[in-house]
Amino acid sequence: MNNKNGTYLDTNSSVKDIRFRFAPSPTGGLHIGTARTALFNWLAAKSMGGKLILRIEDTDIQRSKKIFEESIIQDLNWLGITWDEFYRQSERIDIYKKYAEELVKKEKAYFCFCSNERLEELKEKQYLEGKPSKYDNKCRNLSKEEIENNLKANKPYAIRFKILEGEIIFNDIVRGIIKFNSDVFGDFVILKSDGTPSYNFAVVVDDWEMKITHVLRGEDHITNTARQIMIFKSLGFSIPEFAHLSMILGKDGKKLSKRHGAKTISEFREEGYLSEAMVNYLALLSWSPKEEIFLLKNVINDFNIKDISKNPAIFDIEKLNWVNSHHIRNRSNKELLEELYIFIKSNSFFKNFDLNSDINKEKINRCLNVYKEKLKTLKEFPDYIKVYFDYNLKDFDDEALEIIKDKNSREVIIKIRDIMLSLTNEIFGNKKSKEDLYLEAKEDFFKQILSHTSNQLYEKNIKGKNFYMPIRSALIGKAHGPEIPKVMYVLGIDECLNRLDKVINYLMVKNI
Repeated sequence: MNNKNGTYLDTNSSVKDIRFRFAPSPTGGLHIGTARTALFNWLAAKSMGGKLILRIEDTDIQRSKKIFEESIIQDLNWLGITWDEFYRQSERIDIYKKYAEELVKKEKAYFCFCSNERLEELKEKQYLEGKPSKYDNKCRNLSKEEIENNLKANKPYAIRFKILEGEIIFNDIVRGIIKFNSDVFGDFVILKSDGTPSYNFAVVVDDWEMKITHVLRGEDHITNTARQIMIFKSLGFSIPEFAHLSMILGKDGKKLSKRHGAKTISEFREEGYLSEAMVNYLALLSWSPKEEIFLLKNVINDFNIKDISKNPAIFDIEKLNWVNSHHIRNRSNKELLEELYIFIKSNSFFKNFDLNSDINKEKINRCLNVYKEKLKTLKEFPDYIKVYFDYNLKDFDDEALEIIKDKNSREVIIKIRDIMLSLTNEIFGNKKSKEDLYLEAKEDFFKQILSHTSNQLYEKNIKGKNFYMPIRSALIGKAHGPEIPKVMYVLGIDECLNRLDKVINYLMVKNI
């Protein structure tokens, strides 16, 4: 309540029509902390059977950009965060002016004619004296005559809120009782000289007019909450319930930045993170659901604002990768391939390949079967599969090159080539087209080749890594990688034979 000595107390009672709001400023992309705020507001609204309002707070004329608004909306859609109503503050300027003028009439706000130069000088003086920066109330007690003369002279003015002495007390759902003494605040601007509202004033007017019942946002807004409660009371508005999320920090305990791996949601999408993985991970920042891996739709009923931790959340890119890898494995190949093709086609390496051919489509699908368990992000996939589309001994890694030069490697490579050729003719005949061979030779066929070759070389004590590593090295130019039958299956008979022949010719030329 607002009593005669200026004590402000949040006395909001329970309400039936639950309304949350997410109110981003379009001065940049949607970052991790802001995205978590959007998600928690959505979860809270859904879990309580309420509505979520999306409000674009774009009254900062210099910094607000349409491109950022579009980016934020696109990212929210990608994350699956929906809203019931939409507003832009820039379309509501006249409404803020009306309420500001109302406060002036009630003598709860006043015209301030101080120039920017004077305010800067005041700020500098207070800094040098070691005092907190706040307005010195110079215009608070101007006479009516002074005010009228300034207005007639068209002297620029702002409107300042008149602060009463006392305490501001509110019950934070996450943090409990929070108190401020009003003397820490100077009379602050609610309407700027250009006619646009200050953040704190526009927020109060909008929250009232949009019937917002709960405000859930970052802890950096706690002092703003104190200012806003004073405005709520001065206008005679009921006060919404407040909850403030703790900051997200890096693993070193410092403010989150790009050096910790933090990016905008758009950048994470471009790096190959799945939307369901992002919302899963965001939900883990300050909340502990029953299971760490989940789909958002399955945890709505488990969410409760009171369960949000007030301890700082720690952003861990390795944990995000772990969550993303789980969701990649949980996706069907068909769903994954739709997104993977975006990354494949955008990779310059694949620009000369016909990715729409049946064989290349099948090869990519087989590659997914091989590497699905290994993927942390979708963007990794093109680099994994390049080796199945292009082959050059110059690209062999050093270890693979040394392995194929070993005296026993040539025998292994020649033997598996010969057995592959023999079994191909025996099982498929020699009239099959390359396309038929590729589609009909399954993984079991290549396991059979490997088994025959291993048996014939076992008596010569060529086994283990001395058997497998020369084959893998010859086929993909890497000493380590997927199981050899899987590698062969992805490449197909014709390409395997072609690569083995190239290595054999290389060894012959080098006289190895």
